[in-house]
Amino acid sequence: MSSGNAVLTASLQAFAKLMEEGAQLGVNLVESLLGSSPQSLQSLGKLIAAGEVLSSCDSCRIPQPCWMPRPLCEVNSPGRPGDTASLCFVITNCTMARRTATVFTTSSTSGVSFNPSLLDLGPMERGEITVSYVIPAGSPVGEKTELLIWVRGCRLYFLRWTVTVGLIGASSCYEVDVKDCPDLVHHWYDHFYCPRPCLEERGVPPNR
Repeated sequence: MSSGNAVLTASLQAFAKLMEEGAQLGVNLVESLLGSSPQSLQSLGKLIAAGEVLSSCDSCRIPQPCWMPRPLCEVNSPGRPGDTASLCFVITNCTMARRTATVFTTSSTSGVSFNPSLLDLGPMERGEITVSYVIPAGSPVGEKTELLIWVRGCRLYFLRWTVTVGLIGASSCYEVDVKDCPDLVHHWYDHFYCPRPCLEERGVPPNR
């Protein structure tokens, strides 16, 4: 037998042994699972299901482009007519430059106030702005008012705040933590985006 044939034969034998060991490992794993408690099998099933969800959803989801405003969270506040619902924005300037942070609303609802109106934050400093909404007297139970609240600093953020009129009030200030940091990372999905203006920005009449 030539040296070349000998090397090939040895390689095939090593590969066959590797396959045999892999098959035996699988058999041992199945036997171990069959002897496990129902709780262990249930936990394993949950892990597999979670892995399937992550592989089918999160790994394929493309986030918003960097120039879009960042969503914070959605807040629901209950209150009685005449009560004051509040949000407390804790804003951290995580840059090395002095920056002004403001909180405002683009909703036309009256009764919204801001205290203070803005923050002058030095590098790494933190401050708080409280947003308050007075529920009008005589509001019917079940009525909902949605407010769009914006935070402008190094970046632009938004939050949807729903105030629901009920029979029981909740005197609390929901705290929203805002880490106002620049986006310095070149993301893998950046090249998927390009500017595509809305119709009116392209001069297309509304009835076309």
